[in-house]
Amino acid sequence: MVNIRAKGQNGEREAIRLLVDWATPVTDSLGLAPVDLTRNLEQTRGGGYDLTGIDWLAVEVKRHENLQVSQWWKQAVKQAQDHQTPLLMYRQNRTPWRFRLRASVYHTGRLGHYTVDMALPDAQLWFQTELWVRLSNTG
Repeated sequence: MVNIRAKGQNGEREAIRLLVDWATPVTDSLGLAPVDLTRNLEQTRGGGYDLTGIDWLAVEVKRHENLQVSQWWKQAVKQAQDHQTPLLMYRQNRTPWRFRLRASVYHTGRLGHYTVDMALPDAQLWFQTELWVRLSNTG
């Protein structure tokens, strides 16, 4: 039987590899240092989200067979700070990652916040585009 804690840690490492792989072409194209994502080892004691290293993103990672997406999403939103986009990455065994995030859209004179669920290809496009916009505007 797989240790639940080890499964969670492995899921976090897998999520880091995925996001860093997605970030590399963006940082390379801008001539910037690679993204340095790490597991938040203080999360159990001090709280907070699972992955650190991208200041505008609060990443919560879940690897479970029993999906509790609504509960996990509430946790992700609660842990994100005001300036951060909450991002929930989750998956079951032998299934691809799924993503849930909060998107802000300015429409008809108002800023609206929407919860968006994405499969892997759409999440990759969103992440790379958002990262490129944010990094290219910091120089």
